[in-house]
Amino acid sequence: MNDITIKYLMKKPLLHMGMIEAIRRNTADIIHSDNHGMLIKEKKSNAYMITADNFDKGKELVGKIPNCSLIVSHQGFMTDYIMNKFGLIHKIEVVQAVYMKKEKLHENNVLEIRKLTPDQISVVLENYHMLSYDEIKEILDNGNLFGGYKNGILVGFVGIHLEGSLGLLEIFPQYRQLGYGTMLESYLVNRMLEKDLVPFGQIEKDNLKSIKLQRKLGFEISQDVLYWME
Repeated sequence: MNDITIKYLMKKPLLHMGMIEAIRRNTADIIHSDNHGMLIKEKKSNAYMITADNFDKGKELVGKIPNCSLIVSHQGFMTDYIMNKFGLIHKIEVVQAVYMKKEKLHENNVLEIRKLTPDQISVVLENYHMLSYDEIKEILDNGNLFGGYKNGILVGFVGIHLEGSLGLLEIFPQYRQLGYGTMLESYLVNRMLEKDLVPFGQIEKDNLKSIKLQRKLGFEISQDVLYWME
């Protein structure tokens, strides 16, 4: 990252961690970067990511996008303009959770945790409804979805979204309230730390239960809100 990019994003590292990590992992095309805003395209998810000091700068950056079906804005004042320009109809408001520490989380052997395989896509789709078949298939093909097994029975899963964020955490109803979500997430955080990746994820701003879990694990939560649109 050049000096301008670093300085701009590090003004609010919690808010911008998705952009920072995309650039650091070399999965971002930097379309524009200056002292007042930045626009990138994350290559694995094809998601645009935009941040700007003000509406005029944001409008200038949006003008550099030829067409768009998935974008995250780091400021609320851009959302109506973006959705109207590209005909987008869905918006999700999230906060960003970032594990800024280097110390691994505690793991135990209560669950056997291993990669799910592409032939298990049906069980994922039956229990997780936030992503399309094609997205889930690509995540499985990339080896980025992990299942937790208790006595050989799958109790839930966790994974890494295409753009690099932690997520897809789902514990099947009959196995909830047993700490399995914490175990699965701790496992994946530690594997990411081993690869020198910064674990981060996004949580719908009103999901207080999930925010509480992330804080318990040592994640820091952004005060600012991000807006995913599609």
